Amino acid sequence: MKHLHVYLTFLILLIFSSQSLAQNEVIRERNSLYGIKEFGVSVNIERPLTLQSVPFDVDSVRQLVIGKLDELPVNIIDEQTLKRSDQLPLLHLHINIMSDVGGIHPFAAELKFYQPVKLPLNNDIQTMGSTWADSFIGVVTPDLMNFIASKAAGLAENFRSDYEIAN
Repeated sequence: MKHLHVYLTFLILLIFSSQSLAQNEVIRERNSLYGIKEFGVSVNIERPLTLQSVPFDVDSVRQLVIGKLDELPVNIIDEQTLKRSDQLPLLHLHINIMSDVGGIHPFAAELKFYQPVKLPLNNDIQTMGSTWADSFIGVVTPDLMNFIASKAAGLAENFRSDYEIAN
């Protein structure tokens, strides 16, 4: 009985410590958005060659994402300026639509915020690093493909919320 009590106590401490580590990571991601005044927005849509078309494109999804960020006091860098430099902060949405499986399409969407970071263990070399991320997975039938675009763009609402908390 005493061993069971010790085991349960150890298990509870382990669970709470892992939750606090995960919470700490969320706080770090959120805090990485502090002071950001401008960034670009890019979208990438990956799909199998067997899927002839989808009812949305990169530009329309990009506009949906930007629409979710309208209330933020930031400058959204235009695509031309963004393409000229690999050192500008970037909010990147990647949508991956997979092959039809029994009449449904599995998909995943991942939104990441990249910004210049220094690698202190590598002579302070500057590179781009993901400092904030959110994602989800789902399935749709072919007639509900537009759900993918709206749900994926909805990840920007989580970004906006974390940005507002950090700033």
